[in-house]
Amino acid sequence: MQWLCHPLGHRFFVDGDWSVRSTPKESIYSQAGNTVDPLAQVTQAFREHLLEKALYCVAQPRGDKSSNEGQGEYSDALEYLQLLNSASDAAGATTQAFAIGSNMATVTGCDPHSKWWSSVAVVIINWLQGDDVAAERLYPAVEHLPRSLQADESPLPKACLNMFKAVRALLAKPENRQLSLNYCEKASSLFRDSLNLGPHCSSSTLDKLVQLLLCDLLLVTRTSLWREQQICSPASPQQSSASAASPAELQGFQQDLSSLRKLAHSFRPAMRRLFLHEATARLMAGASPTRTHQLLDR
Repeated sequence: MQWLCHPLGHRFFVDGDWSVRSTPKESIYSQAGNTVDPLAQVTQAFREHLLEKALYCVAQPRGDKSSNEGQGEYSDALEYLQLLNSASDAAGATTQAFAIGSNMATVTGCDPHSKWWSSVAVVIINWLQGDDVAAERLYPAVEHLPRSLQADESPLPKACLNMFKAVRALLAKPENRQLSLNYCEKASSLFRDSLNLGPHCSSSTLDKLVQLLLCDLLLVTRTSLWREQQICSPASPQQSSASAASPAELQGFQQDLSSLRKLAHSFRPAMRRLFLHEATARLMAGASPTRTHQLLDR
């Protein structure tokens, strides 16, 4: 109940888009906890609201941002995630045990779904800020994907876990290039599955935010792997300063770029990232850097 005393919680309770159902909503992002308490469903909706707000701070472009403004948006996101983490800790189902000759015992757990997604989001923000030390503190929490998410039919949690492993491997050692690439391929396949669940499965805004951040991170990681390869194999005097990527590298990048293009058709915030990664694809294919920059400036 503490979240109701927070300004964001009070505003959500009064003005938010929530409803109480006969049975709690099943979601990869949160669990209701107490299945017979209507307020538990409202609390569940609030936790997803906080996650959505945090991811929007990272994914939603707001024009040209200075470095300080970008850091400010990350700070806003981290504030939402801190509140989400606290709400997750207090969200578990309250179970009551009765025993003859004893008092009633009450045990409160947490919401493993929202807590895991909160950890994933914080790690991504720490990476974007260049704070690898802070990110590493949450690595164990991200590595431990809840069993309920492992068994869920949605491929998004498993895609995010493989993407996390890809970035972690690359940051740990540049020599882990092939290992990182293998995780990228797994994440990419699962991500494509999440986009092709069929017309009967509609994606929520939260799904699309996760898909955008996942695909963006995939493409950024593939770009980093290509650049690492260039460093390890310097261009000869006859070659341009940026050698073209191998056919396998281009194929993987283009697959993820096509997925991002598909997402951008229904989710406008993906457009800006699409333009940037399309420019990178031109460079990887050996196009003129000058011409590519001219296209970006338009």
